[in-house]
Amino acid sequence: MKKHLFSLLKFLIGWPLSILALFFVIKIVAPQAPQFLSQLHTISLPLLGISMLCFFIYFFLRGYFWQRMTNHAGYNLSYKTINFIWAASELHRYIPGNIWSFVGRTVKLAEKGMSKKDIAKCTIYEMQFLVFGTAAASFLALPFVSLYFALPSWIPTFGIIGLFIGIILFAFHRKLGIKLFFLPDYHPFEMLFLIIITTLLFFFFGLGYYFTIISFIAIDPNLIWQITGVAILSYLIGYLSFITPSGIGVREGALAFGLAKIIPASAAGFVALFGRFTMTITEILYVFISYLWYHTKHHAIHRIETWIGQNKHIVLLLFLIAIYCAYFTTVTFLRFDNFYTGKYDLGNMSQTVWNTTQGRIFTLTNPDNAENASRLAIHADFILILLAPFYALWSDPKTLLFLQTIILAFGAIFVYLIGTHVLKNKHLALVFAFAFLINPSVERTNLYDFHAVTLATTFLLGAFYFFLNKRYKIFLFFAILAGLCKEEIWLIVALFGVFLVLQQKRYVFGSLLFVLCFSLFYFLIAYAIPNTLGANHFALSYFSAFGDSPLEIAQNILFHPQQIIATVFTGDRLMYLHYLSQPLGYLSVLAPHLLLFALPSLAINLLSSNPNLHQIHYQYTAAITPFVFIAAIYGVGFLLQRIKPIGALRYATNSIIFYLLTMSFSAAYFYGPLPGSKAANTDMLTRQEANKKEIAEALQTIPETAKVAASNNIASHLSNREHISVLPVGYEQADYVVLYFPQKPTWESTKKDIPFLEKLSKDNNYQATITKDFLVIFKKQSF
Repeated sequence: MKKHLFSLLKFLIGWPLSILALFFVIKIVAPQAPQFLSQLHTISLPLLGISMLCFFIYFFLRGYFWQRMTNHAGYNLSYKTINFIWAASELHRYIPGNIWSFVGRTVKLAEKGMSKKDIAKCTIYEMQFLVFGTAAASFLALPFVSLYFALPSWIPTFGIIGLFIGIILFAFHRKLGIKLFFLPDYHPFEMLFLIIITTLLFFFFGLGYYFTIISFIAIDPNLIWQITGVAILSYLIGYLSFITPSGIGVREGALAFGLAKIIPASAAGFVALFGRFTMTITEILYVFISYLWYHTKHHAIHRIETWIGQNKHIVLLLFLIAIYCAYFTTVTFLRFDNFYTGKYDLGNMSQTVWNTTQGRIFTLTNPDNAENASRLAIHADFILILLAPFYALWSDPKTLLFLQTIILAFGAIFVYLIGTHVLKNKHLALVFAFAFLINPSVERTNLYDFHAVTLATTFLLGAFYFFLNKRYKIFLFFAILAGLCKEEIWLIVALFGVFLVLQQKRYVFGSLLFVLCFSLFYFLIAYAIPNTLGANHFALSYFSAFGDSPLEIAQNILFHPQQIIATVFTGDRLMYLHYLSQPLGYLSVLAPHLLLFALPSLAINLLSSNPNLHQIHYQYTAAITPFVFIAAIYGVGFLLQRIKPIGALRYATNSIIFYLLTMSFSAAYFYGPLPGSKAANTDMLTRQEANKKEIAEALQTIPETAKVAASNNIASHLSNREHISVLPVGYEQADYVVLYFPQKPTWESTKKDIPFLEKLSKDNNYQATITKDFLVIFKKQSF
């Protein structure tokens, strides 16, 4: 009898509650749907898609959190089972009163054999972790809180210190002799891990709201962390309200209140509701996906689940790479669309690739005149020839931007593989790979137009990995690809020959590699490039303090160390070294022999009189970054080998992971380009060209066969032609002259400042076909 009553009670609480929850979901969503649908044409669907992705991550991480707790309670339930139970039970919270989600979860977990006592304990534990997670993530909202309340400067500091002490006491309460029945009895490191997980999942929750908001209304992307924090704080306020269904109304009110300082109150109220609408729709999809996953028994799905279970680190790494590629593809395309790229250097590269597809292999318009010449007069980046087939698929400069992002991002895979090979620890290897993706040098190189040498970052990492594994054919493949990116890279490849001889005792192979690659480097620098150019390599002027020829410069560098020391030990050079090494906590210095690979490029940059070469904002770090990471990985290996005999390997490993993440995040914040950092590069998002569509249409009227002289920042859009020069060079020989004025009031007012423009406007051989305040196009009458 009792058994039947219990079954009936489970039925009455189970599916009827789910149906009732759906009723309340529809009741909440339906009144808002017409308004949201009417605004759909103004919403950025890609950004809305990103917001839904963030919400999906939030939901799936909540399921993972519950699986960890049930496993600790002694129940070996699979992730997809727990995820489905959590998803189905959370749907019940839309019924007025959060208690229904707890009831639904109790019923579902009891069906799987979990005792009510353990369910109750896990629920109480979840509340505690939730408080710490939201509290930690909510500190991002402090700048907004200070707009409403005059907080003394010591409150944030003491708040962070208090939270840190609270977390330590919470995690190590058993070790400290504090035994309270309602506190989790997990291992301290598991406690810290679960706090990190809850902080992370709520971070994605806040990001979901942020991207939902900016999909509807333009907001400075540098406010990403503050708005994310406000959304998390509003969640906590809503969660603590047991009167309303999941805080509906309370959360939105708190979020709208917080946003009202930066956008109109009506818009703040709308986007707060729109965020809830988006999250609710995402949750319904999440429940549906969880249901299908839970009930699907297909063998292909099982194989995928098995592979993911066996390769969690790789899956997470691929996910991080996908995020990286999505962001940097978007922003580099926006830089191009809004005329932040130029003939120098995207246009030069694009023209070289395009000319190659037309049979004019490796040629471009000489920057010093309007005549075409071999690209070899500038650099020996023959990799551009190999990129030409991609223009058969999409003949556009964006092809190069896309390829650069994809290839550079895949460098993280080689960082991970080298890390696992050297450290035998997948956690540490994954942290290094993540540090690579958020490294300021990597990201800024990716942002600054397209450069063939940027691809060498990944190719050198690949070459080192296969060199490490003694797979010499694949090593040579990547080494040659790297060498084809720029002339100086052959010197780095030559150093692999030295290591082959000294480390791997491959005397013949190593000697041949060194002699051939060094000879090729010297031939390109001393003969091929000067003969093509008709003069010395243009970059030799950067080292005039050391001599006038490659041989003289090399001799003075080798035999006058005091001059080297005097040059290197200056403020800007030392800061450059700091920017290169700080993101990895200076661990690279523990393996200095591997930094020898970076020495050729490092010497060029440090000894150059061109200040751009000792900054991380450009492509000049491309051949240095791989070996900074490789040396840091070996440096960590060196530390762990010294610590291993002591017996504190696990503590040391966890400490190093924390240290690496701290240093990487701090570097990304202080001098990385991402939104929300102190040196964010977001002009392509915040200062878009209002007339870009009109400009694009005007440029399309210029025939592909025409010779063009144009402003630098519009010339990259005209690079798919045989002749394109940058003004004032070549305007007298051009069929079309194109001037772009992004920051001038009118082009008429600039004539007196640009002599050739006034001369051109009076030349009867040219007619101004388009005269806008922001764009002027002259056409030669005879064309």
